[in-house]
Amino acid sequence: MLYTYSDTEYAPEKCFLCKGAGHAEGKTCEACGGSGNVLVAQPPRICPLCNGSGHTEIGICRACGGSGWALL
Repeated sequence: MLYTYSDTEYAPEKCFLCKGAGHAEGKTCEACGGSGNVLVAQPPRICPLCNGSGHTEIGICRACGGSGWALL
């Protein structure tokens, strides 16, 4: 299912931080809010800072918010 906002199409994609489970480290996933999916601008692109992992050396990737997907 595609969503359109301001001439940009978005589609749900699996959250990389929780691997689609909706929870990580015993807590609700911060990136997807527990749904296991995040809305990603189409075509989807992996976050260049964390290479799609959702993590950096210092914690959750601030560029993608932990989702693993480039925001724009």
